[in-house]
Amino acid sequence: PHHRVLTDYIRNISGFPAYGGTQVEYAPLGEDFFRQLMRELPKAKKFIFLEYFILEKGLMWDSVLEILRERAAAGVEVCVIYDDFGCIQRLSASYPKELASFNIKAVPYNPMRPSMDPSLNYRDHRKITVIDGETAYTGGVNIADEYANLIDRFGYWKDCGLRLEGEGAWGLTREFIYMWERLGGEMHNEHDYYRPVHSAVSDGFCQTIVDGPDNNPDATAEDVFLQLIARARQTVYITTPYLAIDEPMIKALCVAGDSGVDVRLMMPGVPDHWFAYQVAQSYFPELTGHHVKIYTFTPGLIHGKTVMVDREAAFVGSVNMDFRSFQLHFECGELLYRMPAIESLLEDMDNIIQNSQPVTPARMAARPWYLRVVGVVLR
Repeated sequence: PHHRVLTDYIRNISGFPAYGGTQVEYAPLGEDFFRQLMRELPKAKKFIFLEYFILEKGLMWDSVLEILRERAAAGVEVCVIYDDFGCIQRLSASYPKELASFNIKAVPYNPMRPSMDPSLNYRDHRKITVIDGETAYTGGVNIADEYANLIDRFGYWKDCGLRLEGEGAWGLTREFIYMWERLGGEMHNEHDYYRPVHSAVSDGFCQTIVDGPDNNPDATAEDVFLQLIARARQTVYITTPYLAIDEPMIKALCVAGDSGVDVRLMMPGVPDHWFAYQVAQSYFPELTGHHVKIYTFTPGLIHGKTVMVDREAAFVGSVNMDFRSFQLHFECGELLYRMPAIESLLEDMDNIIQNSQPVTPARMAARPWYLRVVGVVLR
């Protein structure tokens, strides 16, 4: 029955069922996400799994590591996956050995090496924390100080995440286990040992969405976004730090805008990658010409990756609206259906718009001609 509810928005292309019995809490800021982690990690009694694109030494990671060391010393199984490219110049090649001295098992994904092998483009962009199988976290937040505004980079860093408690935590747990074993790691127990054993009182349903280059040419995450946009009848709100989309996605957004759906795209006012932002702006004239409203977040960088449709369905995860996320990265997130967390997401999006500047034809026309040319060339 859960599948039939969710197929209004998406076929079960992720291989996961839709779960009730899951309490989902939306964290509108990286600071909130960090505080939740620090509150929940010390409660671990069986295991802690972490899988992140970026880990960087600083207050955020050092605080987490202190808890991991204490829990590992108490007999808790602690496993860490980090992307080697994401952590380049952040962590040394010997860092897994350093963590092993604390009884923490760690594996870097796809170590960087001099090579022309195109598989070096495949990166683990996921953000996953699992605590005892009962609680899981995902979203846009990596474990580095800028994500919680502990240091200043690109103005105010606006991120977000989800906390799942109950049955729905299994999707993220399972994906971590599969990646861990793919990288040669061993689990202490059978897979079923890591399943949640408790349900949580909740409304609505959630479904884990995962994607990766193994699926190519299929793009699960992009298909999720296309289904959500195509099913929308009233509103489509999207936050993304990057925009590098193909013709089907452009058409879906334009058709929705032309059909009277209130389509709003929220992007950074202070980008973290200049060249990527020039690419993003190359799409603005076409999208706004088809009634897609675009807003740039004046205080700084939007890094959250979210989609909300009709106040009824939403996605929160690690997936950017760009080719790398859709085709080259391992990604994850949660599709929510009729859950209270959607209202929290909508409130956050309204707040973003109130602190943003709309993209207008006059604003785009005022851009120097050479930036317009650069954007088209880079695109």
